[in-house]
Amino acid sequence: MGLFDWILGKKDKEAQKPAFDPTRVRLQDLQPGWLVDFDLKTWEVLARHRYDMGDGFEMIEWELRAGNDVRYLCREEDDGVYWTLMKKVPLGAIASGLKKHILEHEDPPSKLHYEGSDYEMVSYGGAKFFKDGSPPGIPFLYWEYESVDGERVITIEQWGDTEFEASVGEYVEEYQFSNILPR
Repeated sequence: MGLFDWILGKKDKEAQKPAFDPTRVRLQDLQPGWLVDFDLKTWEVLARHRYDMGDGFEMIEWELRAGNDVRYLCREEDDGVYWTLMKKVPLGAIASGLKKHILEHEDPPSKLHYEGSDYEMVSYGGAKFFKDGSPPGIPFLYWEYESVDGERVITIEQWGDTEFEASVGEYVEEYQFSNILPR
């Protein structure tokens, strides 16, 4: 923009764009490509997915990567906002024979023991997964467990007749994340 334009009050289009204000960005605003710091690592947001849990409940999941480490940050609202940070593990790592038990009984056991902690089933049901937040929704079954101390969680998901995924993690707080920046 030249001096003449400035004197006449003409504004540069770039100057009219609102500046990015990192103090106003919240964790729930994360988008693919953004960066966020957690636990002394910088994580890149790879994807943002949505789960329709039925009865008006939904969960948002961000896939995060720091080096070779991949985690899933999940946000749910149910009498408050709850955040969990999960990582996928083989189903057999949770308990040996777990897949066989689910196939024979159509449900996993109501209690699990994993890495020295006892877990109790707190919810289960059917849901739909929306990859990158877009239709079509892929149906699946889920079972959620919480540790007796209320700090850790396990989720088991069944996709189709015999395909299973398991995730383990912990409850986290929004204040534990910092430096949320678009790339």
